[in-house]
Amino acid sequence: MKCEMENPQKQVKPKNEVSHFPFHLFHFNAVSHFPFHVSHLANPLPRVLLAAPISRNKEYILQDWLQHITGFTYPAYDIFLVDNSPDPAFHQEVWRRGFQCGYYPPQGKRAPDFIADSQNMLRQYFLENDYDYFFSLECDNFPPHNIIELMLSYRADNINIPYFLKQGPATALGVQLSVINYQGWCANKVMAPYEGIGAFDGRVKRYFAPSIGCSLFSKKLMQQLKFRTCRSNPMAFSDSFWHLDSNRIGIKPLVHMGVLCEHRRFTWKYNRSL
Repeated sequence: MKCEMENPQKQVKPKNEVSHFPFHLFHFNAVSHFPFHVSHLANPLPRVLLAAPISRNKEYILQDWLQHITGFTYPAYDIFLVDNSPDPAFHQEVWRRGFQCGYYPPQGKRAPDFIADSQNMLRQYFLENDYDYFFSLECDNFPPHNIIELMLSYRADNINIPYFLKQGPATALGVQLSVINYQGWCANKVMAPYEGIGAFDGRVKRYFAPSIGCSLFSKKLMQQLKFRTCRSNPMAFSDSFWHLDSNRIGIKPLVHMGVLCEHRRFTWKYNRSL
């Protein structure tokens, strides 16, 4: 895999906040009031890598997102990004903003494939630098600033924070309920909007395949699994296969149904011709 790197500027972590999630059915962010402090965790603190693929597709939100991820309150996390835009100039822009950023050229590959390859670059960096937890965060998700402490407090190998997909009446919670074809690709029942809303009862639950746009994975899980796609289901992305494989090795995904990520997902335009 091609990884182009330069020397970044020193990162500064401002404590800037962003506006609350505007979804009209939710008027609170449960984790903002979660009575947990970092001093309750093991000492020394686990080392966390915030890892995310990025793209010029998300340039409309990237500045806000970069500002947001430097404001997490957990004191022992680093940030590493991998850009998969067709033009490497974008990853160089991210370096100039002070963030370590690899580059994976997407030309000639389907979106599920080059995204999985980007995630495997992140995985490789994680393992080579001996982190304890992999914080998978998509570059249009805005979790509360103390989300790392919350997820770490469960000492889970695979814990996820939910968010809604798409916009308007087509929205659905990114959590899949039941396996239709366990032996093949991961085809599960997606929650209807009313099911997703009803699921928010504040508890941590087991689900078969949540999305991995805001997830914490242990080193144990990262050592055993790689991000992958499947030729027999060319439009399936790596998140479904990640949880399929996690279930197969006996690590059941958890979802915290007392927290909701703000998901600023709008129309993709930039890579339409790939």
